[in-house]
Amino acid sequence: MRPEGTIADRRAAHRTPMAVAGGWRLFGMLSALYFAQGLPSGLIAKALPPLLRDQGVSLSIIGLTSALALPWALKFAWAPFIDRYGSRKRWLLVLNCLTMALMLLVASRDIAAWIDQLPLFLAVLFCMNLVSATQDIATDGYAVSALKSEWRGLGNSIQVVGYKLGMVVGSGALLWLTARHGWQTSYASLACLMLLVIVPVWLMDDPPAPARQAATHTQWQGLQGYTRVFREFVARPGVGWWLLTVALYKFGDSLGSRMTGPLLTDSGYSLAGIGVITGSAGATAGLLGAFVGGATLLRLGHRQALLAFGVLQAMGLAGYLLVVAGRQDVYTLAAIVYFEQFADGLSTVALFTIMMDRCRPQSPGTDYSLQASLQVLVTGIAALCGGLFADRFGYTAMFTTAASLTLLALLPAVRSFRESNLGRSDPV
Repeated sequence: MRPEGTIADRRAAHRTPMAVAGGWRLFGMLSALYFAQGLPSGLIAKALPPLLRDQGVSLSIIGLTSALALPWALKFAWAPFIDRYGSRKRWLLVLNCLTMALMLLVASRDIAAWIDQLPLFLAVLFCMNLVSATQDIATDGYAVSALKSEWRGLGNSIQVVGYKLGMVVGSGALLWLTARHGWQTSYASLACLMLLVIVPVWLMDDPPAPARQAATHTQWQGLQGYTRVFREFVARPGVGWWLLTVALYKFGDSLGSRMTGPLLTDSGYSLAGIGVITGSAGATAGLLGAFVGGATLLRLGHRQALLAFGVLQAMGLAGYLLVVAGRQDVYTLAAIVYFEQFADGLSTVALFTIMMDRCRPQSPGTDYSLQASLQVLVTGIAALCGGLFADRFGYTAMFTTAASLTLLALLPAVRSFRESNLGRSDPV
């Protein structure tokens, strides 16, 4: 028998009561942290456009508010500073307190008063997004450092579900509350939810300075040292192919999913029907997929899960070709939407988990942020191109291309695994 014991022995060790209790505490902390990121993102990404339109703001200006998401695409640039200086606890505490303060600032005036000073309002929201994106660096670094390999699937389920729930509360629930209780009371109430994050962070344990420095900090000095952090990450075996996978894996999904609403509208469905099928029920299927994906990663292995879930995602996108071809009864449509959203939850968790696997112990926030920024940038381009592509070539060509690109993304993934041997030692 090998000194480290059999796979069964190691799994049994991880299931001791202390390990299990510590795992659930960690999952609870991560769910709160990612939920906190979703709250301001829900306002900026989802609730802001209807709020602005209700106040008479032009569509052109509303469209330009998408630039508020810029910090999420550029956060890798300051990620090394989060890894290098301070502790995870200190960063998380300061950043979540700043988020709460900015939310209370937004709640201090009625929405109509903010619209009268729209540039100032957008500047405050930009700062909120900047803080939230920086909090994401610290949270991702904390997650990568704290999650054991066999916990990462479930940890990424927590990430996806927590963030999406925060988005739902920060958008749909916010609009519902605003219609009944007014803007200031409603958003101040959401700001107070940040205490559910701030208090646990205040009480969390932080490793002693020497251990923390050795385990989670990268040492660099000057501009050359700063750029070397990125160069050394990209130079690792298989990482170039992996970054191509990160760029392409969700490209097809972003290209196609943006046009599902217009497709259903052109097919004769009402806005209410589209909202129920693609919104509430579809989102539920996506959350279920995220949970199932995390639970099955350990059994399948990270590599096999990424490939299998990518195939399912491509099948889900191809399913919309049935709608284009005339299969427009509600049961067929519901099955297509639920399957595609479920597969999206599966594939998202698999992708995020291997992004964690790629991170170095001394710079987890930097490595993960670099991958996440690339993914956000490329999928954002895909979403912008979706309408132009569908308008020029039609829905059939667009969904065929979306499904094909998703399958093509698996080729660089296989090449990356082969060069780096990532996935060979996954739990089975």
